[in-house]
Amino acid sequence: MAHARSSPSLRHPERIHPALWRGSQLARPCHATTSTGHPELDQALPGQGWPVGALIELFPSRTGIGELSLLRPCLAGLSCQRSIFLVAPPYPPHFHCWFNWGLEQHRLHWISPRSPSDTLWAVEQILRHNASAALLCWTNSLRTSTLRRLHLAARQSESLFFMMRPPSEAEHASAAPLRLLVRPSLQGVDIHILKRKGPACEQPIRLALYPTRSVRIAPAPYHAALDQSLSAYA
Repeated sequence: MAHARSSPSLRHPERIHPALWRGSQLARPCHATTSTGHPELDQALPGQGWPVGALIELFPSRTGIGELSLLRPCLAGLSCQRSIFLVAPPYPPHFHCWFNWGLEQHRLHWISPRSPSDTLWAVEQILRHNASAALLCWTNSLRTSTLRRLHLAARQSESLFFMMRPPSEAEHASAAPLRLLVRPSLQGVDIHILKRKGPACEQPIRLALYPTRSVRIAPAPYHAALDQSLSAYA
């Protein structure tokens, strides 16, 4: 029995198959990953980054709290030769902000489908044709089978696939290997890792997305006393 516990296969189950890992450690990714641009978050994710070719679910507590600023560093590091797709965003993209972020060389495609079914069709086609460097999609309630189909389509691509969903949907099962709840905090967001290939993450990860601006107090202006009388000409 003692010999079985000390077996290298049990200590390193990934040697049996890459998809195996111990519950007390982060899994070794089977596919490529790309850095999130936030070292604190990288350390908490398998492969130290966003998984490429996988469904990643983000649950912002409300729209516009910094979920796009969270993704900004990784988007900036993507190849300019491939496009970035925004499918069914809640508001029209602000291209001046895109330019200020230094992403003007990245081709951006904004798709505004007429119905939820059109949204899912567009997403699946983009993934199946491997047409994007990154795909960001906003949806509401989805069936578990639909999420599984989208995840399988993502695995056939080389895209970063982020799906923004309401926080109430986090209570339902999903095939996504990575699920994050995003809440606002001072100067940034708090990331709660709901699901990852590894041990549970009990504490949120606080990320500073906006630089702290120090307030400079200007010194009181010094005025010399003027006690001479004005000239008659003045």
